[in-house]
Amino acid sequence: MVSPTKGLEMKVVHMVLLTIAVLTIATAASADKTSWGLGAGVFDGEFTAQARKDFWLGGDISQITAQASVYFANKTTFALDADYHFNLESGSGRFYPLAGLHFAFNSNDAKFGANAGGGFNFNLTEKTAAFAEVKYVFFGWDGWAIVGGIYF
Repeated sequence: MVSPTKGLEMKVVHMVLLTIAVLTIATAASADKTSWGLGAGVFDGEFTAQARKDFWLGGDISQITAQASVYFANKTTFALDADYHFNLESGSGRFYPLAGLHFAFNSNDAKFGANAGGGFNFNLTEKTAAFAEVKYVFFGWDGWAIVGGIYF
């Protein structure tokens, strides 16, 4: 017999996979601007390095940010995130609340999760910008992530 929590976990996994598929298709179909970025920070006190790519969804308000991260804890852990940003202009930068999906894995385990948080981008030059972001990962490897970096 399948326990109630196991059935719920499977439903969450199926919802996450379906959401990732929909986001991938929507992003590929409607992206018109892209940005690359590199960052460093902490995830629950452990050092993390991150590469990211923004996919703009028509206009300057809405984007999906895909992130690949590595955490250096007891075991090296890799994470993939797809976060939706709703951009709010603020002078020479923009603030964004975010919500998204998280998948992390190491040699012992793999877990799905969800992200919620926010960040701020501010222009350094015409082609570069800095960013700072804070988010909480729910489910799976729960914890706070704080990352700062540069877009080019």
